Amino acid sequence: MVEKATGAVDLAAKPGVGQDVPSHAGSDVTTLSATGKAVSIGLPETKNVAGTKAGSGTTVYPGAAPSTDLAVQPTDDGGIRALAVLKDATAPREQRYDIDLPDGSRLVKLNNGAVAALGADGAVVGGFDAPWAKDTNGRPVPTQYRIEGDTLIQTVETTPTTAFPVVADPWWNPTTWKSWKKVRCIAKTSQGAAVAGGFGGAFTGPGIAAGAGVGAVGGALGGIWSC
Repeated sequence: MVEKATGAVDLAAKPGVGQDVPSHAGSDVTTLSATGKAVSIGLPETKNVAGTKAGSGTTVYPGAAPSTDLAVQPTDDGGIRALAVLKDATAPREQRYDIDLPDGSRLVKLNNGAVAALGADGAVVGGFDAPWAKDTNGRPVPTQYRIEGDTLIQTVETTPTTAFPVVADPWWNPTTWKSWKKVRCIAKTSQGAAVAGGFGGAFTGPGIAAGAGVGAVGGALGGIWSC
């Protein structure tokens, strides 16, 4: 069910350097930021169940939350997916992922629904691609993120006609910023924001001046995952 939803083309057969898929759901998933520093993702478990390897590179934690299986997939670009499988209509519609970023970093929601992680100096150190959810027939289910401090919350908007199970996927992607094509696209679509430096460089411009608020930052970076 999980690999049917995500596909298996980009899955890593085993975790790469700096990545760790825990043996039990109660331990954090760990990976790296774009600057090589540790990032951890706490799964929304209520039972510390053992993980089981399945498919091409997926670890599943069956029944780790009420009416919910959890799963983790390392991807071959250094990213990592933390998935929730809502098994029926009684499953919680919100999944909360506690994110431990490098010191001084913060999460910022972008206009297209994705979430960027900004370092203390304003540099992008990674982020979560725009959220998605699919029902058992592969149809999209409305979903969105919100941020509470260092917690990423995904809400899945099921209805009485939703075909369960539903798979939802926060994907930490630290390598987006290595693409110069994407950097140039960001510079063109950010409404006046310019890119200073290259990979790992700080984003500057009207929306990201010193003291700019989180909303302004999100607006200025709104084109990042739409390129």
